[in-house]
Amino acid sequence: MTEPTREEAPNRLVTLVRRKDRPVCLMLPGAGGGLNPYLRLASYLGGQYSVYAVRAAGLVPGDTPEDSIAEMAESALSALGDRSPALVFGWSLGGTVGWEVCVRLADRGVRPDLVIVDSSPLPRHATPDEDERIRKLIVAGLGPRPDGDTVARVERTFRSQVRALAGYATEREYPGRALMLMCEDADDGISGREVALNRWRELAPDLRTATLDAGHYDVFEPAHLDQLTGEIGAFLGQEREA
Repeated sequence: MTEPTREEAPNRLVTLVRRKDRPVCLMLPGAGGGLNPYLRLASYLGGQYSVYAVRAAGLVPGDTPEDSIAEMAESALSALGDRSPALVFGWSLGGTVGWEVCVRLADRGVRPDLVIVDSSPLPRHATPDEDERIRKLIVAGLGPRPDGDTVARVERTFRSQVRALAGYATEREYPGRALMLMCEDADDGISGREVALNRWRELAPDLRTATLDAGHYDVFEPAHLDQLTGEIGAFLGQEREA
């Protein structure tokens, strides 16, 4: 059986919170494509938004992982259809994809608020040992006895995402409002946080920044949720600049 084309692939838009007549929030997953880390935050954002996420390509049978950040951004917009997001959220890889989504939306005259957690606009440089550690964390998140085929699809998707990040550097400015939340740990997640943050500042003229008292992989845990939602709520409550 041949694999489906992009047009024939299953719909990847996942409804997390549906609120009638509320503005749309789009959430983009980190490496591995899992959405479970976002569920608590989605519940909070659901107080103001209808919240959707885009499942990473490659996680269901017959689906093919995407090879570039540009392709991920384009397919996220395609999954949204005629929905126009008022807020785009992304963590790690998802933040990088979120940036590219917003740049493309700005070309259409739409400037959603953008919230990025611990992402870099620079090419990713990682050792095989670091990639292996992250792979194990992602697989562990599948549960105690994950199906072998599921593990294989997740690992293949992760490898494609790693290659995409290694070959990507953010080049275009985003003129909309943006919030960059960086995690505190210096030896986990992304490297060169200060260099990355300085580059974000060059690319985003309307950028707010803050640091979270959490590590890259525990930022969505209940112990850190109040700080995370507090920073996001304060940003969303600020007046838009004229």
